[in-house]
Amino acid sequence: MGLPPGFLRDYNDDRAFDLMIARRYFLGPEGEEENNGFGAHEDAGCVTFILQDSVGGLEVLKDGHWVPAEPIDGSIVVNIGDFIQVLSNGKSKSATHRVVRKPAHRHSFAFFFNIHGDRWVEPLPEFTAKIGEAPRYRRFLYKEYQQLRVRNKSHPPARPEDVFRITHYAI
Repeated sequence: MGLPPGFLRDYNDDRAFDLMIARRYFLGPEGEEENNGFGAHEDAGCVTFILQDSVGGLEVLKDGHWVPAEPIDGSIVVNIGDFIQVLSNGKSKSATHRVVRKPAHRHSFAFFFNIHGDRWVEPLPEFTAKIGEAPRYRRFLYKEYQQLRVRNKSHPPARPEDVFRITHYAI
């Protein structure tokens, strides 16, 4: 991103908000690979690192089509989250992805590099004022954003267009 090394330290200096999860996806019914193991979403934080087994099932939305992120032995999948999308003023996009169940058990490990909830988030000057561009997102408190995302899960909206997304802060 062209930013100085360690610039994220101001957003997460004690790593208390980072999270690592191990996930097991159960078998999908024979011949039905299109059922959800984990529905379409974007990650909220900075960056997510995913180690997946050889079964596959991770897919990324590109140009309106789901593209498999085929497992490559020894590789780590890196997803940019909503936080980086806002900091970069939309130059970097958080990836919409999902997991479809396969006719085999799938295992993955994901490490979420997050930020403190009490940090203010807004496009950085390196992506706005310093290059003569207007901010595309308004400033917000990260914990409020996280609370609204949790509400999506605890009280799912009836209509898909009412799901809270980072675009809520778009100018």
